[in-house]
Amino acid sequence: MRELALGFALRILLGIIGAAAVIAGVAVGAFEMRHAVHGMPWTATVLTLLSVVVVCGGVFLLHGAWRGRIAVRDPAGRASRVRR
Repeated sequence: MRELALGFALRILLGIIGAAAVIAGVAVGAFEMRHAVHGMPWTATVLTLLSVVVVCGGVFLLHGAWRGRIAVRDPAGRASRVRR
């Protein structure tokens, strides 16, 4: 794994995508928690846990946008080369 520096436009795009993921995850989580109280608790619980994963992914994206660097994985079969 290596870190890739982001330009200004990519930082803004990453921040927008991360914020959208956090907002959507919180909204779906709140909606499903309401359904867990009034209806089918098992499906609502599973979807609520899935929304927690989405929120964590959004926070991860926002963290990368704030730092200006993201971790990227090298393609399969290609080790990262150190440039001199």
